[in-house]
Amino acid sequence: MRILVTGGLGKVGEHVVGELLHGGHEVTVLDRLPGPRDGAAAKYLVGEVQDLGQMVEAAAGCDAIIHLAAIHNPHVAPTGVVFETNVTGTFNAHHAAFRLGIPRVVSTSSNAAVGWAYSEGAFMPDYLPINEEHPCRPIDAYGLSKQVGETIAHSYARKGVETVVIRPSGVVSPEALEEIRRTGGRETGEWREYSYIDVRDLAVAFRLAVERPVPGGTVLFVVADDSTAAEPLCEVLPRINPAIGDRASGLTGTQSVFTNSKAKRVLGWQPQHSWR
Repeated sequence: MRILVTGGLGKVGEHVVGELLHGGHEVTVLDRLPGPRDGAAAKYLVGEVQDLGQMVEAAAGCDAIIHLAAIHNPHVAPTGVVFETNVTGTFNAHHAAFRLGIPRVVSTSSNAAVGWAYSEGAFMPDYLPINEEHPCRPIDAYGLSKQVGETIAHSYARKGVETVVIRPSGVVSPEALEEIRRTGGRETGEWREYSYIDVRDLAVAFRLAVERPVPGGTVLFVVADDSTAAEPLCEVLPRINPAIGDRASGLTGTQSVFTNSKAKRVLGWQPQHSWR
């Protein structure tokens, strides 16, 4: 399969490209930065995902698009740049696929679309664990851009494009995973999700999302089975914020606040790496 990967030189992108190549796929990377000059197994193009013409040219002849390119944090760029970059890039990836007749786009959302991340304590989940049906209530530019990106994917699914949206949470490198292991888990003093996914497991999910027969408009949490907290979250979360009441009572043992059961069922995926 011929696959365009946007943002293929990023932390996630490098692992996704490697996973696709290992799976026997032909990969073209579109990134702002130049790729390896010699001996690269993938084809590297320097370009801008915010330019629809460049996206169309890069995607021509491909069988699928994996859209990773984005500003990954609301604090690393001005608010308008975060929103415009993420939304326009996601639109261009889907519109390029539609114009070229490319059947599938796998785009990258985030748990931030739900609204807990970057909420400064303002978010309260309706229930736990959170699944793909939970309402999205972001208040920051990054989470809002990801919610709009999911809406774009649903719109193009109605046009006939097979769209799959991956929601990672707390992507960690193998080195960061080892650091969590060394310290015995994350410190638990903030109102946060304490969720994560090893980048290697995430890369496998992206490969499966282009290979498996997945219905258009599918949204999937791709997270680890466990949390980054050493203690059960049914104890941690009420201690930090008693207003959660008994909503966390089911998060016993090592259970995460997000459920990955749909990704396991739809993709046949299973996370292999845990800090524990």
